[in-house]
Amino acid sequence: MPAYRHLYAPQGGYVFVVTYGRSGSTLTQNLLNAIPGYAIRGENANLTHLFAKAIHLVREHEMFRWRREDLEKPRDERRPYLKPILGKPWDPWAGAEKVDPDQFSLALMDLFVRQVLRPPKDCRVSGFKEIRFHEDAAFFRDHLDIMRTVFPKARFLFQRRNHEAVAKSSWWAKQPREKVFAQLRQAEQLFLAYAAAHPDCAMMLDYEGLVSGPDYIRGMHDFLGEAMDRQAVEAVLARSLRH
Repeated sequence: MPAYRHLYAPQGGYVFVVTYGRSGSTLTQNLLNAIPGYAIRGENANLTHLFAKAIHLVREHEMFRWRREDLEKPRDERRPYLKPILGKPWDPWAGAEKVDPDQFSLALMDLFVRQVLRPPKDCRVSGFKEIRFHEDAAFFRDHLDIMRTVFPKARFLFQRRNHEAVAKSSWWAKQPREKVFAQLRQAEQLFLAYAAAHPDCAMMLDYEGLVSGPDYIRGMHDFLGEAMDRQAVEAVLARSLRH
């Protein structure tokens, strides 16, 4: 059985819709799922954030990292702290030197695909949409970098919407307007910066453009390298969305 077979099963890779709440991203999810072979799931409470945090910790925490680094060195070149304990059962972090961050990353995301995304056998492209990526602004770039590195052929669609429309919708309407606008501005700054840094795998989308019709939506299909079925797109646009 191939290693990480669930992660590598979708031959066309992954698409992630990154946005905030009430941006109309369910429409984007439906448009993507109208493409043959796509299985784009809905929200998952930002589970990949937890997985990415664990991956980042194994890669960067000095107790893991120092042991990995020093394991490759002759004993007399190791850090003084580690010379007498590295590889010994009395090391307080015994075994940490054996944790491979790359294998750990692949194993976690393979589990995520197998147990959360659960793409069907005929799936070419999997993924999900999530409205919570921006809630940890300090970790936003690292989170997406990990996903971009671990998920094969990962692409990101960053979606925004007119702030006035968002502020009037659902739970946003119960919050102070300036607080809402500040959160939306911060989220979009994160989106724009990442998209600008990675134009090969990231694209900005506007909800207003999506609802304007197929001509705008064609740009998303072009970015993904997919032919657009105009009738399928029009059918999605005509469907009433309730969520």
